[in-house]
Amino acid sequence: MNVWGSGGAHTTYFKKIDEVVIDLFNRPLDEQPKGIVDMGCGNGAFLQHIFEVIAQRTLRGQMLDEHPLFLVGADFNEVALRVTRANLTKADIWAKVIWGDIGRPDLLARDLRDDYGIALEDLLNVRTFLDHNRPWEPPTEPLDRASNSTGAYAYRGARISNNDAEAGLLQHLRRWAPYVQRFGLLVIELHTVPPRRTAANLGRTAATAYDATHGFSDQYILEVDIFNQTAAEAGLFPDPEHFCKFPDSDLATVSINLLKGG
Repeated sequence: MNVWGSGGAHTTYFKKIDEVVIDLFNRPLDEQPKGIVDMGCGNGAFLQHIFEVIAQRTLRGQMLDEHPLFLVGADFNEVALRVTRANLTKADIWAKVIWGDIGRPDLLARDLRDDYGIALEDLLNVRTFLDHNRPWEPPTEPLDRASNSTGAYAYRGARISNNDAEAGLLQHLRRWAPYVQRFGLLVIELHTVPPRRTAANLGRTAATAYDATHGFSDQYILEVDIFNQTAAEAGLFPDPEHFCKFPDSDLATVSINLLKGG
């Protein structure tokens, strides 16, 4: 149900990332990624959508016979891998579908290198609503400042301080930074909204529902600005040309970012 529901919910945002994909794959060939890796591929819908955008609307799409795309769907969930493999096969899209852990990009890089001779950093890394749903891992280094987040976080019934929630995201993004410097990390992410703002806008935001469902299931949604600030501390900076949020106001609970090295 989660795989099916996630794939359906994400289609609302797919068209908003088309311009990023079109921009990247209309560049000269030596400036383009060699392919796409979707970590947390779910049912494969996002990867299929990106492939179709490239094939139908870009310069690279006119050259796929001579310069094919290396497509990778990775997921921790074996059911998701089976569904992705079946859906991409049905759509006649060639892709590698492999196990992957969002918290261990080094393992993904090793498997791609050893099994397929491809470097993770040569691919455009994409994912949808996944970073906040990573397994909790206590940060090894504390923040060197006080957290500005207004969220509430827990793991298996024990409270997580906001400092640790931010430090955990920082640690996580730093692990990915070496692999996304050149072509970036294209990410759709979920966010919380400060509780006073949510209370003043009941019925006009889904933040209450998101805070409840994600809070009770050990997920860590931070505010849009806190997420972007933490990414910058990890050496990954939002491309202002492609950044957008939904809704486009201070009630935003979803953002789209192309994070790249400075």
